[in-house]
Amino acid sequence: MYHGARWAGTAGLGLAGVGLTLLHALPTPQLHATTGAHPPYRPWNFLSEYVRTDHAPLMTACFFLLALGTLASATILFRKHLRWEAALLALAGMALLLLGLFPTDLADMTTDAVTCGQAARIEPCTLAGRVHNPLSTLVLVPILLVVGSFCVRSRREPQWRGVTRLAVACGALALCGLTAAFFYLHALGWQGRWWTGLQQRSLVFPILAWMTGLLVAITKDGSPREG
Repeated sequence: MYHGARWAGTAGLGLAGVGLTLLHALPTPQLHATTGAHPPYRPWNFLSEYVRTDHAPLMTACFFLLALGTLASATILFRKHLRWEAALLALAGMALLLLGLFPTDLADMTTDAVTCGQAARIEPCTLAGRVHNPLSTLVLVPILLVVGSFCVRSRREPQWRGVTRLAVACGALALCGLTAAFFYLHALGWQGRWWTGLQQRSLVFPILAWMTGLLVAITKDGSPREG
């Protein structure tokens, strides 16, 4: 079971990273609204909105691969008696699985407020979209709590100091990304919502890098053994 989880975690996170990179290397797609509109996908659109383009199969596969890698990592943490962290990653993994099952509605980029029912939306809200929207919080918050937990552990358990140093580096990368996103949108004269796909990417990619580093740390020979 341990070796199967290790293989699944490595394959899931690795292939998800490749898939997400490929999405950004492919030609810019068009969004497909239920109203028949086909606006271009822009940098400020969210990652999940790729499922509303011709690249939908690849984005959906990325959700399932991320879920696989996260749940496999949770299994390994549980086997190593890191139960709190395992539970948090399991919650994040289940949320990722649901993100793949319930496609998003196209976002209203003019405001951070909920605009379901308003005629100005690019398309009406759907039940699947309403389920999808809060799930990203159930991915990011538990993982950030896991990051914090390992940072605290590293103060008394030296084997986690490498994971903590990686967290600091990924945090710095995320901060740089958020700052760059702010200045980019400011240069465009952006008057829309504060939280956009640019800010989302500034967190998602550093978190994926940290998750990969955590998986390496918990499966290498020098990591804590199962009890």
